[in-house]
Amino acid sequence: MIEVADLYKSFGDAAVLQGASFSAAPGTATVLVGPNGSGKTTTLHVLAGLVTPDAGTARIDGTDVTTDRAAAQERLAFLPQDVRFHDALTPRQVLRFYAGLRDAPDARLDALLDDVGLADAAQKSCGALSGGMRQRLGIAVFELARAPVLLLDEPGLSLDPKWRGFLMDRLRARVEEGAAVLMATHLLDVWRPLADRVLRCEGGTVREVKPTTGAVASVDENASAV
Repeated sequence: MIEVADLYKSFGDAAVLQGASFSAAPGTATVLVGPNGSGKTTTLHVLAGLVTPDAGTARIDGTDVTTDRAAAQERLAFLPQDVRFHDALTPRQVLRFYAGLRDAPDARLDALLDDVGLADAAQKSCGALSGGMRQRLGIAVFELARAPVLLLDEPGLSLDPKWRGFLMDRLRARVEEGAAVLMATHLLDVWRPLADRVLRCEGGTVREVKPTTGAVASVDENASAV
């Protein structure tokens, strides 16, 4: 379960979230859309424990992400828009590191690398990987935890249609297993088949829209996200 209640967050003079409230139940996929600067990424960062809200509460599986951040983070997996790893590390080393953090068995590493098409690049440096390959490595890290709450920020921008389809299939399977998925994206037309609910972030608040309305912000990959 994801719960956001009366959330406020400003950066300097810019008020990004102004009383945002919503929830996302287990076994559902929720897509968050809205114009650039509307607070989609900030909302995810608050839920992931990366940004502290000015007021309001955000809970992951009943745990407050501000007052008990470590416990909340144990219950979630977060795939950011801009996946970054140390250039000198190999994909296998990256996965082994995160497997240690998540108490995931090493036996899963080869299968995950194969799943995301990186088996042949497992010993290359991350600095030599393309943007799409790094994003796919991010997906492998994202899947290590088997967490009940999944947060994704614009996961499709560096992926070609094949790998977007792969990720959608994986997310659909996790929803069927009971996970709560929350994704922020400009690409509602791509992710609509996954969505049980569509929420629009605008004016610092969040409201529900019907998936059939076609309400979607235009894609602007060069604009900064907050």
